[in-house]
Amino acid sequence: MSSLWNESGYASAAYLRALGLTPRALGRTGGYLVERALPGGGVDLAGAYPLFACQDWQALARAVADLPAGPITLTLVSDPFNPLGAAGLGAIFPVCRKLHDHWIVDLSAPPVVSRHHRRKLRAAGAVRIEAGPADPALGAAWAALYGHLVAKKSIRDARAFSPQSLAAQLAVPGAQLVTAWDGPQLLGADLYYLDRGRAYAHLSAYAPEGYARSVSYPMLAAAIEHFRTSASVIDLGGAPAGPAGQGIAHFKSGWTSQTLPSHLCGKVLDARAYLELAPGADPDGFFPAYRAGEYRH
Repeated sequence: MSSLWNESGYASAAYLRALGLTPRALGRTGGYLVERALPGGGVDLAGAYPLFACQDWQALARAVADLPAGPITLTLVSDPFNPLGAAGLGAIFPVCRKLHDHWIVDLSAPPVVSRHHRRKLRAAGAVRIEAGPADPALGAAWAALYGHLVAKKSIRDARAFSPQSLAAQLAVPGAQLVTAWDGPQLLGADLYYLDRGRAYAHLSAYAPEGYARSVSYPMLAAAIEHFRTSASVIDLGGAPAGPAGQGIAHFKSGWTSQTLPSHLCGKVLDARAYLELAPGADPDGFFPAYRAGEYRH
């Protein structure tokens, strides 16, 4: 299947392999799922973190309908650029809920930066910013920066990527890296995936001095200029609900007011097994109910 597509970023089998997962082609969509084992036996299917992207969204309904028996549920988070919208996704998935608004930077328009962010750009001082295809040789330094983030945010779920996974994510087709330096010292790194004219902000990590010097501001300003020649938009991603996401939302909304939603999409494939795993599950609650609590902010 992969030979039919020019795979990049989230829509590539290489991305799932970089996460240490085995990609499973989803029909003729040009997208991939992963099979997850359950502690008591059985498996379910999911799109990779943070979102599911594919080459042909019009093939999604048939691909989901044709899934073979065995998995208990299917869960994915839709790419906000998918052409189906909430109505089209809802026709395929009985569970279809808006998850996050993603902030979108339109690269065909002049940048609109908030007053607060302009002050931060001036205050960041002199740092050297580099932007271009990700260099796997930076894998160890990138993993060390991300280790600061894991410790700072007490990340304990699937986002606590291993150094090996972080290095492999730099080698995924379409990987682009924006870095900030003070001499030989790496202050911060933002990893993006470029796919079909869209740049997706994937992961960011900074050294303690990078946080102190607010290098994320000049780094994003540089990314906007860098991607103007290769992309039409940048997806800055969303933000967690509640206090944990307020700072992230403030940072992202200072660069753009345009948003697109992602959706949590789910389908029970084996009703009897699902009821055994999640008896009395709230139909409007976490899906799949038996995985509630696996992601903690």
